[in-house]
Amino acid sequence: MPESDSSSSPKIGKYLRYGLQGVTLCILATALVLFFTVEDETWGHIAMFNWRFAPLIVAAIFVAWLCNGGRIWINSRALGHKIKYRQAISVSMSTEFGIAASPAGMGGTAMRLYLLKKAHVPLTTSASMLAADVFVDLTFFGLLTPVALYFILRDQSWAGMFLDLPGWQLFPLAAVVVIGISLMVMFFQTGLWAKVIHAIASTTPHGRIRRWPGKFRHFRWAMKRSARRTWLITRFLFRKRRSALLLNFSLATVQWLCRYGTLPLILLAFGSLKNPFPLLFIQGFLFLFGMMLFLPGGGGGVEVATAFILGHFVPVSMVGLVLVLWRFCTYHLYLLGGGAVFFFVSGQMDTIFPPKDSRHKKITIS
Repeated sequence: MPESDSSSSPKIGKYLRYGLQGVTLCILATALVLFFTVEDETWGHIAMFNWRFAPLIVAAIFVAWLCNGGRIWINSRALGHKIKYRQAISVSMSTEFGIAASPAGMGGTAMRLYLLKKAHVPLTTSASMLAADVFVDLTFFGLLTPVALYFILRDQSWAGMFLDLPGWQLFPLAAVVVIGISLMVMFFQTGLWAKVIHAIASTTPHGRIRRWPGKFRHFRWAMKRSARRTWLITRFLFRKRRSALLLNFSLATVQWLCRYGTLPLILLAFGSLKNPFPLLFIQGFLFLFGMMLFLPGGGGGVEVATAFILGHFVPVSMVGLVLVLWRFCTYHLYLLGGGAVFFFVSGQMDTIFPPKDSRHKKITIS
């Protein structure tokens, strides 16, 4: 990546425009869900909310923010760049704003690399830190998956979601899932996906004008480079900074449990008796689904998908209320909190990220 591309200041107007688009789409989707779920009993559910859970929900959000900043602080110090925790939390919160206020969250990476460069962390090191965080996050969700599946299969409240379907519907559904996964594995393992995309890009007029074949080749090269960087930095940390890697994983565990624990806490506050633990796992897929829509905040798709899932936990008249609280905690609050920190940092850049001194020590990754 050229130095000038990543060292340039993020365009604030662009983030504001995308952020407003994301908020608008999310509010419209939420309003649509409310329109179809609000009933006479809805207003009575508000009085049922157990306010003793409110401090826990707020605390979970702040702890997730602090853990995310702590991961950046630990990784940078493990690689020889002794940035302050105030700088690390500024980077992490601004990154959250970039993720929430950009299509597919792509602005978060640019924001993170830019601010870490202001903290005198080289771009290659910043990218390696990001790769290490991705590996740790994938490890956490990889370990969470079998536990969540165990609860889904053994818990009657979850199994009932599938057992309620008639047999003639359940069998085709399972067959479609198995066949779909098998075809997807074959599609990627054989490299057919690359040939299909390259053929489409080469034969369509729009693809030739936009130079899609060249961009796709660059994308494949960037993905391979990113995979190699992830492997190298993880191997380095495991060999020479194992305590930092383990501490990063511990903070990641607390961070994701707190962030995705808000929905179970909200359901418990409304008196839901079903086991909410698998929702920690399902929210990860909802987050990924929102990224794949290439719209700020998921373009309202997350709200619609979540409304369908919530219908199995609470009465229909309560779905809209739960959805409003959950999206406020996991999207709108991140956009507001991250945006406030980002604009504060933008106005105090020289104070928070002072000129470089001689305290930084270069670490060679091999």
